[in-house]
Amino acid sequence: MNLLTYLYRQSRRLLTIATVAGSIGGVAGAALVAVISKGVSGKESPSALAWSFFGLCLVTLVCKSISEIALLRLTQDAIFRLRVALSRKLLATPLTRLQELGKHGLLAILTKDIDTFIQAFQFLPLAFGNVVVIVACLGYMAWLSWQVFLVFAVCLVVCVTVYHYAERGPLRQLVRMREHMDALYGHFRSLVEGSKELQLNRTRAEQFVGRVLAGSAGGFRDTFVRAMSTYTWVANAGAMMFYLVIGMLLFVLPQWLPQQSATLTAITLTLLYLIKPVTEMVGALPPVRQAAVALNKIMQLNGELDARPAVALATNPFGAQGGLQLELHGVCHRYPGLQDDSHFMLGPLDLSVTQGETVFIVGGNGSGKTTLAMLLLGLYQPEAGTVRLNGVAVTEGNLEHYRSHFSAVFADFHLFDQLLDCDGTDMPARAMRYIEQLQMGHKVRVENGKFTTVNLSTGQRKRLALVASYLEDRPIYLFDEWAADQDPAFKRVFYTELLPDLKERGKTVLVISHDDAYFDCADRIIKLADGHLSEISTPQRTSLHAV
Repeated sequence: MNLLTYLYRQSRRLLTIATVAGSIGGVAGAALVAVISKGVSGKESPSALAWSFFGLCLVTLVCKSISEIALLRLTQDAIFRLRVALSRKLLATPLTRLQELGKHGLLAILTKDIDTFIQAFQFLPLAFGNVVVIVACLGYMAWLSWQVFLVFAVCLVVCVTVYHYAERGPLRQLVRMREHMDALYGHFRSLVEGSKELQLNRTRAEQFVGRVLAGSAGGFRDTFVRAMSTYTWVANAGAMMFYLVIGMLLFVLPQWLPQQSATLTAITLTLLYLIKPVTEMVGALPPVRQAAVALNKIMQLNGELDARPAVALATNPFGAQGGLQLELHGVCHRYPGLQDDSHFMLGPLDLSVTQGETVFIVGGNGSGKTTLAMLLLGLYQPEAGTVRLNGVAVTEGNLEHYRSHFSAVFADFHLFDQLLDCDGTDMPARAMRYIEQLQMGHKVRVENGKFTTVNLSTGQRKRLALVASYLEDRPIYLFDEWAADQDPAFKRVFYTELLPDLKERGKTVLVISHDDAYFDCADRIIKLADGHLSEISTPQRTSLHAV
């Protein structure tokens, strides 16, 4: 898909306004050249030409401004829609697919490619105006002398053809440059997230920066220099070809068509007037080509994301009469990328959790506890078996309603500074009550629907994530190793005060935990080992120190 096709699909009305106004402005610009030519020739009175000159100046000013503003609005609307549409589509894509695509690749497209798109769009109003001026001036040349225009048109076709073939090399380099960018973004992410480990080991840091990151950065630099250097030669050669055509019309053509000498002055003025728009057009081609590569990458991501919009039924199919009942029946899930290794099959899993229960999920590292949590939350879809809530099987059609029953704090949680989906006049007071309960009142407050700060330790940020979870006030809570980053005193508060408080409020609580000292706080303990679930009875809980 090229840029013009994409813009046409966004708003035909704005593109039509820009085209009509730009065309009128271009014709007026060409007419200005004709008026200037007549003034130079002295064949008409200056007073008669003055009104035409100033009138055409006004028309050119108004029409070009309208055209460029319409294109500016069109391009920014297109970018706005693209950002929002990609964000919505990303949220509608299964989590497993997003994990396959990788964070650094997604961020490169959502940031750098969109920025490249914006930079190219900044040239678009100017480029469009220049195209209209060039076409109008060529029409004026044809009106002056069709023979001269025919010669010029042949030369122009030859120049454009040569440019087209000469551009293929740098265009391939731009595609390679974009691939280097993906790798570079991945290394930057490793640099930021692994800064502590790298600062601790100078040799590792030097090798990472000097060998890994510099290798990708050098590849990007070399490819960019090759592409832009070739484009520089091609662009300058294209501009010089234009001068050569002018020279041919001035010095060669009069010998072939001596009868056309009288019109060459007007044609030469027209060509000199075209030097600026032609040079700007050629100079705009590299960023426009980069934008085309970025657009292809964006459209590729758009195709890889889930094309199906999120479907939500008008009514909630999960009636809560008699309390919530969450069940897994024969649920199986394979880990991504390991489809041929049966050792990594999770399941079949059978589990039943009733409303108000506090259930601990335990197991060794890598046993699949987090994967089980994702299946329970509806973020992973089972490859076999069914997940049921109140006897109703979870399907794509009711998945949004199903997920709305859960609130979770993940081990790799993200803390939003805004308190989203927590409306109500009493929200700040409720939030501060929870913050005080979590012993964070001296650190942070809630103002204008936001935490005043999130620049805190991991354990403190987890407490704020718990506040946001509390404010959602959903029937089922899931905590994935929530207490792992808490000090011993607050770990005790979590297990002996916060969890019982949720239970008293009728909430179902699922806790992934290694804290065997607090296993007596659970109503039931589910152990995950070798991809299968087993329930541990109460008398055995005190002997789980090896878990």
